[in-house]
Amino acid sequence: MRFLRGQLALALAAVIGVAACTKKETATTKSEDGRKILYHLRTSAERSLDPMQQFDQASHQMVQNLYDALLKYSYLKRPYQMEPNLLTEMPVKQKDGVTYLFKLRNDVYFHDNEAFPGGKGRQMKADDVIYSIKRFADANVNTLSYVLIEGYVEGMDEFREATRKAGDKTDYSKLDIAGVKKVDDFTVSVKFTFDNPLALYPFAFGGLSIVPKEAVEKYGQDFPKNPVGTGPFYMKTYSRRGKHVLVKHPRYHGRYPTEGDPGDKEAGLLADAGKQLPLIDEVHLPLIEETQPAMLKFKKGQLHWIAMNKDEFSNMAYKDKDGKFHLTGEWDKKFKMYTEPYVSTFYMKFNMEDKLVGSNKALRQAIALAMNPEGFIDLMHNGRGLTVNSIVPVTINGSEKVTGATWYKQNLELAKQKLKEAGYPEGKGLPPITVEYRSTNKDSRQQFEYFRADWAKIGIKVNGNFQTFSNFLKRTESGNFQIADAGWGADYPDAENFYQLLYSKNKAPGPNDGNFNNPKYDALYEKSRFMPNGPERFELFKQMNDIIKEEVPVLLVFNPLSFGLYQPNVANMKRNMMVEFPYKYLNLK
Repeated sequence: MRFLRGQLALALAAVIGVAACTKKETATTKSEDGRKILYHLRTSAERSLDPMQQFDQASHQMVQNLYDALLKYSYLKRPYQMEPNLLTEMPVKQKDGVTYLFKLRNDVYFHDNEAFPGGKGRQMKADDVIYSIKRFADANVNTLSYVLIEGYVEGMDEFREATRKAGDKTDYSKLDIAGVKKVDDFTVSVKFTFDNPLALYPFAFGGLSIVPKEAVEKYGQDFPKNPVGTGPFYMKTYSRRGKHVLVKHPRYHGRYPTEGDPGDKEAGLLADAGKQLPLIDEVHLPLIEETQPAMLKFKKGQLHWIAMNKDEFSNMAYKDKDGKFHLTGEWDKKFKMYTEPYVSTFYMKFNMEDKLVGSNKALRQAIALAMNPEGFIDLMHNGRGLTVNSIVPVTINGSEKVTGATWYKQNLELAKQKLKEAGYPEGKGLPPITVEYRSTNKDSRQQFEYFRADWAKIGIKVNGNFQTFSNFLKRTESGNFQIADAGWGADYPDAENFYQLLYSKNKAPGPNDGNFNNPKYDALYEKSRFMPNGPERFELFKQMNDIIKEEVPVLLVFNPLSFGLYQPNVANMKRNMMVEFPYKYLNLK
């Protein structure tokens, strides 16, 4: 999934914040009428609240709490593992080895909404699941994330092509997916094209959440602004550039986990075991695009949870000689702290169709050789990150740990040689190159200045274009860029989800919007895609990494480390990178 995931810094520095509170209500008190209100912020305006029309972090933040997918990731257990959400049990494989039965819960209800008779949300059934799967596969609805399931389900690709031909007039009642069938009101059968180890992952993806046909038809083009799902919260107040207010779904089916990892019980993480979710009454989500105001409010006790940018880290925390993090002095007494590796990689991408950078491999190599990611992590992120040699995060099997992949280390002399090879000795004759950023905030500008200084050492001049996230998406998806800031967080914990970022069939508006096209890479990706993890698959990954290093379609930056603070009255905090916005699990004591 695309990160706002500068947003290099925002993903690290302002995960959760607070709106302005009244004098009587703060993050450390209940409201006057006893409601538990979690104050939180959005760092960028979402693209869409329609699950099938979003594939970015800002939208995911909302979709994850307004809707439910059939499967989910365990909140407490590690390593990350899937478990039933809207199902009574994990999908059951049938004798043919490729068909699974999805048995639905009978206690799941949509939010109360005017889309339903009498405004009362109805029970979710098999027809809703089939309708939602069709919407996800519809080429007119989902232009962004279908790649996650393409080729998986019998007849689904053919269905998608049929919707493309039919256009907006597609009638689902007259068009079926051969491998998706209703068994009864609470059972759906899905037949896959082969015995696929990745087959179930898409069913835990927010984009494949269950939506009711009535709401889609009632709101039409405005459905992305009028979300109706089965999720733990419903939208009480919507304001894309203002504040969203979420209120607990009173008939939500979910319960707090009754099992966790060793030590979770002792840490108090099972104190709410078995209780109905969500545990809080409301979540307030104003749009605050700068990090400093949020940190000021946190220190005043007006927000619950926040990460730290480099300046605040220097003032409030430190990293010891063993690599462990600690709060300093007074802050250690006031707040609680967490650290957790993100399942994400931050990088920059080249537009491989740009006449300058896309057609000159030696120029791209020179740019990579001039960069010093290690210094960037130390100076700009206080050491809160890991250098990378692969586009796959080191926390996921298939990364450099098993492939032995290597990346460029800063070598200015070799960079100058490559720049000369590219036809621009000492940068002479090379026009300024523009780098696109998805934010106008201070952190994005500081990131740009750091790498601008690196590139200037070999004679390369660059300009930074700082813009809103929506404008950034329009520019990159249309191919109107040279270099762009980028990041990807795992949709599911498998290396394939990262290697697909450079697969040519995923070109814009898909995740490969740098439009890298290498037949050898494609062949290796296709061969490795559905293989189980092991030496044979890892060898193919190694060859793919060799191609990435040689062709340089991306500039690897780092794997970030999530580091943040929360107020002492926040309970059930266990940072989970597959459940990044776990409002339903949190409690206020």
